[in-house]
Amino acid sequence: MRGLIEDQMAAPMGAPEQGMPADPMAQDPMAQGMGMEDPMAGEMVDDESINEDDPAFQAALQMAMQALYEGEAARDVAQGLQSAPDPVTGLANTAYEIVSVVDERTEGQVPDELLVLLSVTILQEVAEIGEAAGVDTSPQVLAEAFKQMLLRFLGEQGLDTTQLEQAMAEVDPSVFDEAANAEM
Repeated sequence: MRGLIEDQMAAPMGAPEQGMPADPMAQDPMAQGMGMEDPMAGEMVDDESINEDDPAFQAALQMAMQALYEGEAARDVAQGLQSAPDPVTGLANTAYEIVSVVDERTEGQVPDELLVLLSVTILQEVAEIGEAAGVDTSPQVLAEAFKQMLLRFLGEQGLDTTQLEQAMAEVDPSVFDEAANAEM
């Protein structure tokens, strides 16, 4: 999968395909109004410091969207998700690889406080592709996929994720489906 993603991102940057959303962030309720803790500073990062208009963030997002929607990458992603051992693993691995490649290609220019937002946005985009392919993309599955992505990232940064993993395991994943149903 990583080779496919890298191949798509190596393609020349052109105009997005006609079916691509003009502003994926505008459709992303999770991306709007997030207050997150900056683990390095140990303080809350307020909504105003998360600037979705940051040029590096926008360039990374555009790169990811072009990689997904130019050529046949979205079809290949859908097939990969369908053949994954389970929806959580398929979504987590696919989105994580896309974020990793984008971060490498942009030479780490996306500010740290926006990497989580980029990850969520890309996970949602991969989930939309998966949903169209008949893959389970329920809120519970997405929450579990994001949890896998986060733990993988922190583990690769050399952090001991044991306590975080235990704390996350205490959260009943069904609450995400309940919360989504309550919003409808």
